[in-house]
Amino acid sequence: MNFLIFCPQKKEVPLPITLKKWLPEPVWFCVQKIIEIEMFEQFANHIELGAAKRFEDWYNELTPETEKLPLDWKKLESMPFEKLLVVRCLRPDRTTTALDNFIRKVMPSGDSFVDCDSTSNSKQILESAYKDSSTTTPIYFILSPGVNPVEDVEYLARQMGLDTKKMLHTIALGQGQDKFANDKLDAGHKEGFWVMLQNVHLMPRYLYELEKKLNTFATEGSNPNFRLFLTSDPSKEIPIGLLEKSIKLTNEPPQGLRDNLKRSFSFFKKEEIEDKDPKIKTILFGLCYFHSVMCERRKFGSKGWNRVYAFSMGDLRDSSIVLQNYMETNQSAGKIPWDDLKYIFG
Repeated sequence: MNFLIFCPQKKEVPLPITLKKWLPEPVWFCVQKIIEIEMFEQFANHIELGAAKRFEDWYNELTPETEKLPLDWKKLESMPFEKLLVVRCLRPDRTTTALDNFIRKVMPSGDSFVDCDSTSNSKQILESAYKDSSTTTPIYFILSPGVNPVEDVEYLARQMGLDTKKMLHTIALGQGQDKFANDKLDAGHKEGFWVMLQNVHLMPRYLYELEKKLNTFATEGSNPNFRLFLTSDPSKEIPIGLLEKSIKLTNEPPQGLRDNLKRSFSFFKKEEIEDKDPKIKTILFGLCYFHSVMCERRKFGSKGWNRVYAFSMGDLRDSSIVLQNYMETNQSAGKIPWDDLKYIFG
């Protein structure tokens, strides 16, 4: 389990010249570490001397986690956890997908664990997380490009019948904002309103103080309506204790075209889609498919796109707004303005 999580390296043995054309040096150092695990003792020898070409072919597979390994290592087909270690070692980029497959195959009702959020949009997931939150269990948004959790929190507040102007207090952390944040937290703890601290990674030292404050709240007891929401970029500066207390949410695109398409289409409320003109419905589905292809193609690196770009849900949302506005404007003409739409979507 430690190897699966950390994938340590051992750098004493240099990468053999015969393997340099296809095997990266960090991967070879991981191989040197996996041979310390019982039953993997001959793994490095087999890669170097036994069947280098066959291992190279497996390494270059698009989905190596579904392919049999060379030589006697094909026995790992009946040992899914051990095969997971090989994928973690040789093809770390496929570990997430291999873990999904492992959970589906090994755990009872594994599909329900992997697919639990695949047909829910961010607002529905937040509603579900809110039921597990408490006055001392914050909801922690780990930000990804183009995602704005403030909108979702405001939507949730309105669904709960709260006046967002009075009951939701949003503070962007930065220099000198810690005192202001503490005042709002103390007031929210007593009066029962919601506090949202944004970009907390900018003030990592303050977060230790925040952790202590939450412990104090737990001892004293807070107004049951009080809730704390946090947002930050991924950061190693966040205290472990605060992360362990929190319910963590992020909005990364899933792996695979089908899952991406399901996530993209579920972004829109079912009742909203049903009320639209059939032409708009059809184009919107095409737009979701297009967006999914964009996200999936990123995994090919510079062969997919020669510039790094997130292709976030914000792009899909804004394109759908453009679609609605253009179709309403051109409704009288009865024609779909394909040239304009394709240009703006692009």
